Amino acid sequence: MKLGNFVGVSNNVKTALKVSAIVFSLAYFLFHAISGENGLIAYVKTKRLVEEKGLRLEQIMKDLEALKRNVGLLSDKTLDKDLLEERCRLILNYSAKNDSIIRTKTLLGD
Repeated sequence: MKLGNFVGVSNNVKTALKVSAIVFSLAYFLFHAISGENGLIAYVKTKRLVEEKGLRLEQIMKDLEALKRNVGLLSDKTLDKDLLEERCRLILNYSAKNDSIIRTKTLLGD
């Protein structure tokens, strides 16, 4: 008996088995092309994650520029007395009796 040689099986059954094997193979590869580890769904999720990280990077770069501006104002050459006073009051938690305090979230998380 040879492998692949179906003895006593009609041509209709052989054709049905071949078609079934082809359909199963196509379904298998299509399923993994869509939902596999590197499939279409994974691609969409990865693309969305890259976009979210890009937006986060833009926000971080804006925060970095704001911090650089503040550091520039606190440098020896261009010391801004108002900014220095504001930072000292914030860090030391100091305020005068007639000051109105409005707490907001700052870049440093103070």
